[in-house]
Amino acid sequence: QFSGMASSSSLELAGMDKYMQAQQQQDQVAFKVRAKRGCATHPRSIAERERRTRISDKLRKLQDLVPNMDKQTSTSDMLDLAVEHIKGLQSQL
Repeated sequence: QFSGMASSSSLELAGMDKYMQAQQQQDQVAFKVRAKRGCATHPRSIAERERRTRISDKLRKLQDLVPNMDKQTSTSDMLDLAVEHIKGLQSQL
């Protein structure tokens, strides 16, 4: 009788072990990893960040080329100054 109890409890333990493993696998599948703050994971967000970076780099280069343009100049003012500078250079030709 004692050996019968041991085998039934070992079967219960084996069943519980399988159940716990199945639960852990389900938890791992259902668990969604969140990105850290400021770190996008969606391809569209990543592409948009790269686009903004390229635009910022080009605007910095434009600031270096056009006189009387400082870092506080807004983007629209920067473009206006660049257009006026190019027009001035063309009129000198």
